[in-house]
Amino acid sequence: MNKFHFDTHVHLDLYKDSDNIIKYINEHKSYTIAVTNLPILYEKAKNNIPNTKYIRFALGLHPELIHEFPEQITEFFKKLKKVRYIGEIGLDFSKEYSSYQNLQLEFFKRCIKECHSFGNKILSIHSRKAAKEVIDIIGPEFNGIIILHWFNGNQSDTRRAINNGYYFSINNEMIKSINGRKIIEVIPLNRILLESDGPFTKTFKNKYDIKLFDDLIVSISTLKQCKIEDLYKILRNNFKTILESNK
Repeated sequence: MNKFHFDTHVHLDLYKDSDNIIKYINEHKSYTIAVTNLPILYEKAKNNIPNTKYIRFALGLHPELIHEFPEQITEFFKKLKKVRYIGEIGLDFSKEYSSYQNLQLEFFKRCIKECHSFGNKILSIHSRKAAKEVIDIIGPEFNGIIILHWFNGNQSDTRRAINNGYYFSINNEMIKSINGRKIIEVIPLNRILLESDGPFTKTFKNKYDIKLFDDLIVSISTLKQCKIEDLYKILRNNFKTILESNK
């Protein structure tokens, strides 16, 4: 079986042994989108870890951090035009960050507007407790690729996102949860991508091992009732499609 490996959402710069993981990713030819949480961290990663054929860094400003680092908003938009991969960005309306909703909304709306204007960008989006708002802001006509990372919205939100043409990056924790499995059941196979979200998931917290993606693919194939070899082909095509997109 021809196994194609990729990861659309990993915090590579936050692993203590990132140098070894980078070497491992390149040796195993696993295509990787390494998201960042602040523009300053994006710059640090870019300077310390040059892009390879298999690793691309994404410019991010995490919604949980906007209120702590407001000066990073200006830095984000200075870099936005020249960057294709964007993430992690989004909204987080969980209780801990509810006081900062307006700041998050202002940033996210501007980010989506500018990314839409530039076109051909790939966005990895956080939407905890804010799925409806995220989908409302992005809308159905976005000029680029939307990937909803570790999505946990309701069935209505999920179907709206599907109808809008968004992708969903699935991780090992989602397949283990009841709500996660319900979401995966609804998502068409041609909209599924994979992510580790390491080191923030239990699965990838202590060790980055691409064999864990094989376990995830087996679980998805069982849930979606499709052949494992067919799912590898579909996932490879999905990843290839987002990279080759040029709306």
